[in-house]
Amino acid sequence: MHAHEFRGTGLPAMAIAVTLLGGCADMGGLGTPVAAAANPGVSTSAGSTAAQECNPVVTGAIGALAGSLFGKGKGHLAGAAIGAGVGAFACMAYNYHSRRVRDAQAVEAQYRRQRGALPALNTVDSYQSALVPGGTVQAGGTVEMQSHVTLLRGVHDVSPQLKEQLTLYSPDGKQLVTATKDVDAINGTGEYESSFGFNLPKGIQEGRYTMSSTLYMDGQKVRTNQVPMLVVG
Repeated sequence: MHAHEFRGTGLPAMAIAVTLLGGCADMGGLGTPVAAAANPGVSTSAGSTAAQECNPVVTGAIGALAGSLFGKGKGHLAGAAIGAGVGAFACMAYNYHSRRVRDAQAVEAQYRRQRGALPALNTVDSYQSALVPGGTVQAGGTVEMQSHVTLLRGVHDVSPQLKEQLTLYSPDGKQLVTATKDVDAINGTGEYESSFGFNLPKGIQEGRYTMSSTLYMDGQKVRTNQVPMLVVG
């Protein structure tokens, strides 16, 4: 009798927890940049405001509720702890910026030496990503994903629009958070550097996470870099 009552109340509660957590992720989280006023010079999404706040205590509690409802027996408390960690990801804010580090003349000269002639269409010659200063970080610590893209504007093409998407995956391969930004420093041929910076939540699960950085040109996926990230306590 009690088991049936728990199942009946548990499932709606789980649905509510997941729904609330998703709603908070929509309000804030890695998909929402740090307010421009707090980070002068950092590009932010149009329309984002400081009013879109996410409460880590609330999201952690909701995540813990969802985790505990999924847990069974001895795993009940473990499920709550993991759920709280997942909920905390909903409140991760980020900084993003991009800049040109090599001009068109240098990039074109190198391309001609290697390939002979400039491309007719817009071409991404290289795209590389890495965690700086390294791939081992502490829970609650700062993470920076830095990418370099070498772009050549086609001799018969218009200037392209580039976007970069960062996605964080848990040790078991589940997508935790994702964010997409315009590489707004793009101005024709050149080598560009971009950076996603954010703080990991405290108390999250230790293990080997994966950071995925994907480059889009004019709406089409060009390349994806997978970078391992070891989180320690």
